[in-house]
Amino acid sequence: MKLIKISPIVALSTLLFGCQSNDFNPESKISTITDAETKLQKAIEDKSCDASYQCRVISYGERACGGPSRFDIYSIKTSKQEDIEFLATEITSFEQAYNQENKAFSTCEHNPAPQTLCLNKKCEVIERE
Repeated sequence: MKLIKISPIVALSTLLFGCQSNDFNPESKISTITDAETKLQKAIEDKSCDASYQCRVISYGERACGGPSRFDIYSIKTSKQEDIEFLATEITSFEQAYNQENKAFSTCEHNPAPQTLCLNKKCEVIERE
């Protein structure tokens, strides 16, 4: 019998990511911001819900002046929150690196997060008054 040596990181990754149930595969390589953005949009495209508690807002990206560059809504009924947060963090890291490398600047106004409700079985943005 031949023993195969597996690094602790590979073993832990297999344990942590081996039970994913949706289309997102955290082991798949994300090498560009476009990869991360595409995966995020695919992961949040189904906004089906039964109740408003299932509707969430994710902020991500990084404006040069600080704060997130974007917000999106998603449903925890159809998306895994951990996957969405992972992808949002990846996008934010790419934008932080870009801003630092290019000494970027942006406007500094405050962009409040949208609010969402489950309306007609779909998570929808509601306008703030």
